[in-house]
Amino acid sequence: MSVPTGSETLDSILDGGLPENRTVLVTGGPGTGKSTLAMQFLAEGVARDEDCLYISTEQTFQELADAFEDFAFDLHHDNLTVTSLHATPGQTVEGGDSRELTLETLEGGKMLGGEYSAPFESQYITQYLERFAPADRVVLDSVSGLSAIGDDQDVFRRTLLDFIRLLNDEFGATAVFTAEESQPDLTQQDVKTVAASDAVQFNTHGVLRLWRENVGGDYHRFLEVVKMRGVDHDTRVHEVSFTHEGLRISPRLRTHPGEFVPSDHMTTGIDGLDRLMGGGIVEGGTLLLEHDGQASPHSILTNLMVQAREAGMPITIIPPVELPPKRLRTIIDERIGDMADMLANDELFLVDFANIWENTKRNVFKPQEHDTDNPAAVFRTIDDRRGDRPMLSVLNVEAQLPVLSDDELRQIRFWEEENLYLPGDTSIYMFNPATIDDELAAFYENGAWQTLETWVTDKGLQYIELKKSPSGFMGSTRLVEYIEREPYMRIQQPPGAGSTEATLGDGHQ
Repeated sequence: MSVPTGSETLDSILDGGLPENRTVLVTGGPGTGKSTLAMQFLAEGVARDEDCLYISTEQTFQELADAFEDFAFDLHHDNLTVTSLHATPGQTVEGGDSRELTLETLEGGKMLGGEYSAPFESQYITQYLERFAPADRVVLDSVSGLSAIGDDQDVFRRTLLDFIRLLNDEFGATAVFTAEESQPDLTQQDVKTVAASDAVQFNTHGVLRLWRENVGGDYHRFLEVVKMRGVDHDTRVHEVSFTHEGLRISPRLRTHPGEFVPSDHMTTGIDGLDRLMGGGIVEGGTLLLEHDGQASPHSILTNLMVQAREAGMPITIIPPVELPPKRLRTIIDERIGDMADMLANDELFLVDFANIWENTKRNVFKPQEHDTDNPAAVFRTIDDRRGDRPMLSVLNVEAQLPVLSDDELRQIRFWEEENLYLPGDTSIYMFNPATIDDELAAFYENGAWQTLETWVTDKGLQYIELKKSPSGFMGSTRLVEYIEREPYMRIQQPPGAGSTEATLGDGHQ
C-alpha cells in the first residue's frame, strides 16, 4: 500500500506515494523545503481524516506557525498534534544538584514536572512519545536535533532504529524524518552529509534528497529519490518550487501530452529500449544516436535493421569506418538476410563514402570514387529502386565527411527530406560528437525527433539516455548489458515500466 504525499507529481515518482507503515528520510540543506514537504505530507493526512503528529526538535509551535504562515497548513486542526523535543541543560532526579542535558519541550515544559526533568536519553524520549500513539502519520523534524543523545555513531543509529520501530510498529504510522545535509558551497553539486543524516539514511526505508543549484545565474531547488526499497520509483531529478499548498514538483510530464504524441512506432527489437522511448522509434521520424566512441551503437542499429527487414522495409546504410566490410557482411548475413540477395533485389542499399567496399555489386555506391555516384544522384537512384515502400536509413555522419562539407551535409539532408521522403520513411543518424564540429552536431540534434546518447563510464559500464523524444522517459538513464541470445542486448527497464522480473528478463518479454 502507498500513502499519498500531498504532491501528485511526487506520488507519480514514487509509484503511488510513500510505503505504508515505513519511515522515509527527507534530507537537504537549509531552505531547500524539507519541513514544508513534511508538513505537506501531514496536511494530506489531515484532509483524509487521519491522525497526524508533528514532532519538532528545532522550533516552538509559534515559530512553526510563523514559518508556515504563507502556506495553507492548519496547525490548529483537531487531527493534527504538534509537540516538541529539546535537549537543554537542567537537573534530573538521578543527577541531584549536578546539571546535565535534560528532555524538555521547546516551550520549556518539564517532562517530570516541578524543577526536574528527565535525562535526554532514548528511553525517556520513547516514554514521552508513547503518549501520542496511535497515529497514522508522523513527522520528526529534524533528526539532527536528537544528535545530543550521544556522540557514538552506532549508539545514535540504534536509537534511531528504536524510534523507527516505535512509530511504524507501535504507532502503526507512516513516518517522515528530516535531517540537515551540509552544503558549504552551493556552486558545488557534490554534497556531504552531517552525521545525523548519515546515521538515519541506513535505517530508513527510503531517502528523498533536496538541494539548491545554480542554473544560468539563478538558484533552483531540486528533488530526487535516492532510494525507496521495494518501489519501482522514478530516478530522475525534478525541480521544486514553493506554492501556497506546499511544494510544487516539476515537471509533471517530460514529454508531450497524448494528443501530440505520434501513434505509430517502429520497435527496436529491444524491449527495455522500446519502453524507454515510449514504444520505439517514431515511424516517419528521425532518430539521432550519439555515442562516445567506446559504447558501440551497432547492436541497436542491427536490431533496428532486423525489424525493418521483418516489416518489408528496404534499408539504406552508410556504414561507419570502424565497421569493416567483412564484419558488416557477416552481421547482415547472420541477423538480417543474405546480403548479396538483398543488394540484388533492391532490399539493401549501401553508400560507401569511406571508399572501402568493392564496387562489384548492384546497389553499392561509391561517391568518393565515381562522379556519377554523387550523393544527390545516389539517393535519387535509391529512391527510384525502392519504389513506394517505406525505407529505413541508417546513416553514419563521420563517414560522409571526406566527401561532403558541413554545409553540403545540411543541404543534402534538406534536399532528401523535401524531394525523396515518403510517409513512413524512418532515418537514424549516428556520430560521436567529439569527432564533428559543434554546429554540425547541433544541426542534427535540433532536427531529430528523438535523441539517444550512449556512453561507457570509467567503471566500464555502458549507459543509454533518452535526451529528446515526444514520448517515453525523457532524461532517464538506463544500464546497457549484452546477452548471449537475441536480441543480444538488454536495456534496464525505466521506472514504472515493468516488474523486477521483466527488468531482469530477456530482451523480449
